[in-house]
Amino acid sequence: MINSRYLTDTCEVVLRLDDTNQNQVQHLTWHYEMLQKFADDEQEKSKYEQISIIPKRDADQKPFSICVPHSHFLSELAWIEEDREKELLSAGMAELRVHCAGINFRDVLKSRGLYPYTRTFAQSIENQPKVNQDTELGSDFVGTIVRTCPTTNFQVNDHVVDVTGDGTYHSHIMINSQLIVCIPSDFPLTDEQLCGMPTPLLTVIDSLKYCVHLQPNQTVLIHAATGATDQWCIQYYQYIGTRVIATVETEEKRRFLREYYGIEHVFNSRDTSFVNHIRQILPQGVDVIVNSLSGDLLKESIKLLAYHGHLIEWSKRDIYHNGNLSMFQLRSDCSFHVTDFTGFVDRI
Repeated sequence: MINSRYLTDTCEVVLRLDDTNQNQVQHLTWHYEMLQKFADDEQEKSKYEQISIIPKRDADQKPFSICVPHSHFLSELAWIEEDREKELLSAGMAELRVHCAGINFRDVLKSRGLYPYTRTFAQSIENQPKVNQDTELGSDFVGTIVRTCPTTNFQVNDHVVDVTGDGTYHSHIMINSQLIVCIPSDFPLTDEQLCGMPTPLLTVIDSLKYCVHLQPNQTVLIHAATGATDQWCIQYYQYIGTRVIATVETEEKRRFLREYYGIEHVFNSRDTSFVNHIRQILPQGVDVIVNSLSGDLLKESIKLLAYHGHLIEWSKRDIYHNGNLSMFQLRSDCSFHVTDFTGFVDRI
């Protein structure tokens, strides 16, 4: 097969098959925008290769942003100059220079072209909300205010942390000041440490404090419990006195949870063996399940809910793939919560 990335005419891709395979398709016509624009992208790429941008050095010299290529190859991610005109600040807005931006799993999926969206058919990408655009990576960041509307409570040079759904992999961004939090001068964490915290931490608070109203002495099952958000979950549970049961995929991670967090019961998340183990420990089930599994593992997990239990769904795979889930398992006055904090922020 000819690799379409090296063709000059990207409207057609020819498949050369053996003579014995006469019944198979021998010609394909592609109508995808990504391939049709590839020739133009190659010309742009040669221009980008002549630009060398070092974020720490160039933040005050020229605006720039991350470029996600149509190929979605990570090796082709690059900083490019950004055409930015000095916009008038509307009420409540501020312009910030970004120091550090966090990386969430959502950003990895976006950069690889794997993040699931619900988009209106035939609607151009430019008309989609930025949170639904592969080209807009990042939600958490630390930065400095360079301009602010007089109606805000902030000043130029304020050191702040923030969350946005509009993308943070830019040298400068415009932001709603309602979301900004000033960083105290004696704050013990570095910018690099802080910039990865807002979305995971606020997701935990939104899910457990406001959706579930978690109480001491309840029991919680956390699936795939070594992710950033999941570890914030564990610390929150232990802070309020909740019993924690966890699953992870490797023995190394199971040992980490036992030794670092003192979790007694840690099971395998790669198969459904955890169901029988948990039933032996808690015949009545668990009060809360924090789920990031999918498919049959989710269907078996929901069966472990106790009366008046809650399932918090953080995995988006079954949601965007329109997966089926038995409502019968929620019959005991149980609740199902879908949490997407970045999507929530975008609507403030």
